Amino acid sequence: DAIVAFWNAPLAQPDHAARACRAAVRCQRKLAERRAEFERRTGVVLRARIGLNTGEATVGNMGSRERFNYTVLGDAANLASRLEGANKAFGTYAMVSESTWQSAGGGFAGRELARLKVVGRQTPVRVYELAGLPGDARPACWEDFGAARGLFEQGRFAEARTIFERWPDDPPSCAYAAKCRALTERPPEAWSGIWELNEK
Repeated sequence: DAIVAFWNAPLAQPDHAARACRAAVRCQRKLAERRAEFERRTGVVLRARIGLNTGEATVGNMGSRERFNYTVLGDAANLASRLEGANKAFGTYAMVSESTWQSAGGGFAGRELARLKVVGRQTPVRVYELAGLPGDARPACWEDFGAARGLFEQGRFAEARTIFERWPDDPPSCAYAAKCRALTERPPEAWSGIWELNEK
């Protein structure tokens, strides 16, 4: 748990965002390959969530005699940690910030999830689900999901819910359908289209 990985330090790597995305996809695939083995050994279905963000950070040797590490600190690293936890709200396992998504070149299989406001930050960030490598197939539900998410951001919750409910096997669609139900029952006084999290 709580594995931290970073790229572009100590040596420059111009394609650091793409490297991070590839590593995330490969980690999830390797875990999927070994999931049955781990379940036999432990009796538990093992899954992992990943959060990726790109930005400036402090990198170097930090700590004390008791605990010393070459690591990364700063707001950019903190946001990556928040995105890891934010996967819970959508039923996803790899969430990427807009800065990483754009820096990676946009070729990876994924979809925009939300304009998200995480705990501890005032500014929302656009986030994406990272689902595969460049060239991988896109699931059929993604087109409907994008259309419904657009309606959601406009505050047209009933219309969006109807589309989201077409895909009961897609966790983000289910999460949005539930959110639409809640917002229809208790309409907000003002609506910004932002999904705001209340817990890490």
